[in-house]
Amino acid sequence: MLFWVLPNSGVGTVSHLTALLSEFSREYPHIKVELAVLTRESLWREIFGFQREPRRSAGADIIQFPHYWTALLVRLGILAELGELDSRLSSVTEWIEPLRPHCLLPGTQQVYSVPWWMDVSALHYRVDHLREVSSNPDEQLARWDGFLEACEALSRLKKGGTYFPLENSNMRGSVTIRDVLPCMWNRGGDIFNSSSTRAVAHRDESLRGMEDFLQLFRKGYMPLMRERGSLGTLLEGKASMTISRRLSQSVLPQGEEPDFEVKTLPVPGELFGSHSYLSSYNLGVARGGKNQRDAVTLLKWLTGTEQQLRYSQMIHAFPPSTAGFERFIFSSHERMRTYSGIVAGARTVPNVMVCGTYMTVLDSTLSRLAMELARGAWNPALLMQAMVKVQVEMDYLLSLYGE
Repeated sequence: MLFWVLPNSGVGTVSHLTALLSEFSREYPHIKVELAVLTRESLWREIFGFQREPRRSAGADIIQFPHYWTALLVRLGILAELGELDSRLSSVTEWIEPLRPHCLLPGTQQVYSVPWWMDVSALHYRVDHLREVSSNPDEQLARWDGFLEACEALSRLKKGGTYFPLENSNMRGSVTIRDVLPCMWNRGGDIFNSSSTRAVAHRDESLRGMEDFLQLFRKGYMPLMRERGSLGTLLEGKASMTISRRLSQSVLPQGEEPDFEVKTLPVPGELFGSHSYLSSYNLGVARGGKNQRDAVTLLKWLTGTEQQLRYSQMIHAFPPSTAGFERFIFSSHERMRTYSGIVAGARTVPNVMVCGTYMTVLDSTLSRLAMELARGAWNPALLMQAMVKVQVEMDYLLSLYGE
């Protein structure tokens, strides 16, 4: 049985999954699982290659993908309806409410995917660093202008070397639409209109939100186009904050007591409050696959509460089931206080057919803009011109494939 997975924990993906699946193999010794780790871009190519020429492509039996790909993969005929394969998979009530629509074919109650793990954006900061520049970091960092003031103060205090106030959570040192979306929402912008029938990333409020995030690079508060491994980290004192979708434990030494405290807050807010980006990574079974029965067995096992909790802990992510998430936040008062509020105010992108394409195009566009920024060739007009082109392309696709 072939399992296509995304690099959930970077270079540690295979070792983490091997450890997890060793337990599965003990319970189901007759089921052999072959892992293929694909980047988001290569998974996209493989899926379309399989859709065009299924007989020539070695398609997977079980597939991991971003939650907003579900509608597209169903329309392409890639995914099997899970309720038809196992009646226990015909309901979505066990998942936290914001993720339920992303399991379904839009307009129906037919389940085609289930969440495996999830992430949510938040601001993590070193308490010792922020105390040097702020008398009340929690209050100051609740506002975007206060956040920028803290970045500027830290830049002046700790300038030199490879220090930046913010660690770039993007492994390649670039920027994606998933990084930018909270700033867009906090300005009242979005990528779709409320009915998901028009692209609106080119509108003023959306552009202002993108510019909010991009100015972190322009002002030198966050490194750009430099791989994270080439710079110092929060752990090493080479950064003071990070806006990340993973747990803050990812910046702490494993198995040791750190000599500093990392605190977590919602993403700094703007005119329309504070919104985090919530996403899940779902599992689906390939339609017409040779090993569907085994694939369903693995899917149910991986998305069981205990396995979700274990794997989420391995990769510093969050369990997406209601039971699993409640166990996570109730495990400490600090987690309950912090993440219950962050998730309550979080938003997702819609599960519509063109969303996967839209996000891919936006990622590509932002990557090109980041290159212009890194070369010192930035012009504010570049952002508007790029987003108008994206809007024209996406509105055309929506006219063809809108739900």
